[in-house]
Order: sequence, then structure tokens, then C-alpha cells
Amino acid sequence: MGKNLSVKSPGKIYIALLRAINVGGHAIVRMADLRKLFEGLGFGNVQTYIQSGNVLFSSRESDPMKLARAIEKQVESVLGHKIAVFMFSPDELRKAAGHNPFEPARLDKEQHCQLLFLNAKPNLERQKAVLALHGNEYRFHIHGNVLYYAYSRTISGRRRTVNFEKVLDVAATARTWKVVNKLIELGEKLQAARQK
Repeated sequence: MGKNLSVKSPGKIYIALLRAINVGGHAIVRMADLRKLFEGLGFGNVQTYIQSGNVLFSSRESDPMKLARAIEKQVESVLGHKIAVFMFSPDELRKAAGHNPFEPARLDKEQHCQLLFLNAKPNLERQKAVLALHGNEYRFHIHGNVLYYAYSRTISGRRRTVNFEKVLDVAATARTWKVVNKLIELGEKLQAARQK
């Protein structure tokens, strides 16, 4: 299934977020198939979380961009889907979650909150364009390569649809704050197990 980038032994823990997997009837992938694909690349400790393309694994490869490209190539070759892969360590995800200004845990009953991970930092003009959409409906915050946004649960079914990738001119993938927190938790458990 392709050239192995690592052996199935302890290494660095990575969290891969695959863009647009099992969303809106497109790029339908069984998680069992996705796990096999990652294992076929020689990654260890492979596990998935829910159906939206979240994969945790270990690898001795130190270059996350190299890993992302290898995964993208393998997904397209084996599963027939051209997708973008966003790579993080548990610590990187924790830092991203820490910059969320919308107090998602405290305000969860009142609002939805998502983190949109970007493949590049948008230029200032593009950042201003998305922040200009801020108002009674949406609230936005940008830190580095993450756009944080929140909106009231009372408008969930009738809020504006915003094409953030078009406005920001970058590729992106979104996860709820709860999914991000769970991935951090799972990643840190894998790290702790690796160190025993």
C-alpha cells in the first residue's frame, strides 16, 4: 500500500484532520478502511474518532508536511478521494484550543462554537473580509492559522452559509470545540502510554 514512513513502534503522536470526509454525501469513507490505510503506511497506534476524518497515530517521521502529503497521496490512490490533510501534535491542538475567546464550555447551551483550521495564514485583507461579517449572527476571531467562530443555537437552522475558504482564500477544515477537546484528550493518552 505504499512506502512505509515509519515502523509500528513508539514515535511521535500525530493527529490528522482530513478535509471533507463523510460530509454532505461526499468522500464517503468507512473508518475501518481509513485505519487500514494508515496502518498500511506503517503508522502505529492508529485510531479514528467519529466519522468526520479524525485519525490519531504514531510515527517516527519528524516532518508533518511529509506525512500529510503521503497520506493525501495514499487516500487518493486507495480510496479515490482527493482530500487535504491537516497535521497536528496534541500540544499544537491544545494551544489552538487555548486561544478560543468564546468560552465554549461555559456557553455551550447558548451557542455553537467551531474551530476552522487553515492551511495558511490569510493575508490581512482576507482577515478583514471575514471579520467584517461579525455581527449579531456570527462572532469571529483569528489567531494564526485558526479561525474561531460562534453563533447562537437559536439560529442554527437559519444562519447564513459562509464560504470561509473563498473569503479567506485558503483550504480549511472545521471541527467543533468538543471534537477538538476529545482529540487532545485521546492524543495525550497515547503520549502517556508511549512514555510508560
